[in-house]
Amino acid sequence: MMARIRNKKYALLPKHKRRCSLFKPHRCLRTECLVSTILVGLLAMFVTWGSSAIANAGYEFVQSRACLEKIEKQNEILRLEMAQLQSPQRIQDIAVSQLGMINPETVYMGDKDLLGKRSVK
Repeated sequence: MMARIRNKKYALLPKHKRRCSLFKPHRCLRTECLVSTILVGLLAMFVTWGSSAIANAGYEFVQSRACLEKIEKQNEILRLEMAQLQSPQRIQDIAVSQLGMINPETVYMGDKDLLGKRSVK
């Protein structure tokens, strides 16, 4: 098709069709759209992966925190039980009832200063 404007011929369509190439300075619109779509898709995948990693880390943190609280409660119960088992009254009761020991009636305690000092030659 040719158009005439003031006795000059102008082509409405180019005579040679240019093929799309990534190496030419003027890329084809289709190629640019394809590359843009791929880049946006990769970016979306990266963002989604990052969000899921953060969500998984938060979930693991909550589970670890709950496990820690459970272990701390068990630790406190064991400390109370240990204190009960080490009480002097309990040890005395076991010594008297199971081992046949008797309580002394009089206990003498002395201070080494009151007993006198020995001189060593």
